[in-house]
Amino acid sequence: MRIGIFFVIDGELISDTLSVEQCQQYGDHAEHGGHYDYWSKLEPTTVIESAFKAHAYDYFPRGRVVLDIKHHQVKLYADRCIDAAVLSAINKAFKLPSNTRISYDEHYQCHRCNQMFIDDFDEMDG
Repeated sequence: MRIGIFFVIDGELISDTLSVEQCQQYGDHAEHGGHYDYWSKLEPTTVIESAFKAHAYDYFPRGRVVLDIKHHQVKLYADRCIDAAVLSAINKAFKLPSNTRISYDEHYQCHRCNQMFIDDFDEMDG
């Protein structure tokens, strides 16, 4: 099982994960990674990564997988617009147990889901 963050760019998954044993513990949860930190440090090597970096870090759908240590429950937080096929791919990539709980959180909203979104990169282009 893997813990970490992910982005969905044009149906492709980009993720930053660690095993549970390698993760940091924050309160009752094992977590890894920050979306902005990952985006800001990424040096694109693929077309998908270049498309990802062409926009603000929160432009594309994203989410995170955490482990609730106290309740022994894996939680998958995801943008509401991520479809079932991509959720299945995330489950497979992160090797999640079948009882993983999927939650939707306002924090994970892409440019389509967040009506207040402004892509700073588009603003710079004029």
